Amino acid sequence: MDAISDSTFQNTKSKTSITEENPSLLTVVVDTTPKLWAELDKESNSKGNLISALQSLIVFLNAHLAFNNSNQVAVIAAHSTGLKYLYPKTATTEGTGASSSSVVSGRKDLSIINNDMYRQFRNVDETVVEELYKLFQQEKEKNNSTSNGVGRSTLSGAISAGLTYINRVNKENENITLKSRLLVTTCGSSGGKDEIFQYIPIMNCIFTATKMKCPIDVVKIGGVQESTFLQQATDATNGVYLHVDSTEGLIQYLCTAMFIDPSLRNVIVKPNQGSVDFRTSCFLTGRVVAVGFVCSVCL
Repeated sequence: MDAISDSTFQNTKSKTSITEENPSLLTVVVDTTPKLWAELDKESNSKGNLISALQSLIVFLNAHLAFNNSNQVAVIAAHSTGLKYLYPKTATTEGTGASSSSVVSGRKDLSIINNDMYRQFRNVDETVVEELYKLFQQEKEKNNSTSNGVGRSTLSGAISAGLTYINRVNKENENITLKSRLLVTTCGSSGGKDEIFQYIPIMNCIFTATKMKCPIDVVKIGGVQESTFLQQATDATNGVYLHVDSTEGLIQYLCTAMFIDPSLRNVIVKPNQGSVDFRTSCFLTGRVVAVGFVCSVCL
């Protein structure tokens, strides 16, 4: 009996091994241009679209952090006056302005953040809300001091900053295989006339993301016209492009289409648009054209 038990248990080897999934870095670029969100409010005849989008993004960030304790997030705002890192904080923004607890407690619309939250969720959420509050306070003061404000979007610069941050984090964590992806959230008519001036920067971002093997996902809220160059960015980087009518149900789109792992996108049918506009912008006239002259170096 002892011989049977010994041979049985000694030769038995566990074939199951615990494998931990590689951590992931999610960088979110939010177009916070007030003019675009105001136009979206008029089109949809509703109020609080920016607040609703912010709440959905906060839940989306929390869900990404909940998948793996080592997951990281970064949030960048593309504002009319420039870009700003909402999370993580930069050295110039730390220790300035009101505290995050006072900002959150003073905003009833952002009651999604409470004191009983998981600490990692609360640190990210409060920092994002605090930096956005400061950003719009500066915008309000600027509008009171001057009458003519600049309403052009800085989306291309924010995408470039997001790719730069991803590259820096990858260099700092060379011993860890970190999966990275970039999510761009824009709204209204940001894919219209302003996009012509962003053609070259966006194309440079597309080439950079392709070399880094970093998918670029895009969620466009409202508006009739599609974002031509952002469509090209998702197609070239194996990303996902979604055009939703309003912020209602935005969290469902984010938690389904935008949570597809980059390694599985070659075998899964992605919820992209039916066709992609591959036209380019003329450097002389600024118009989007299908046929034109290109020098051999650019080609």
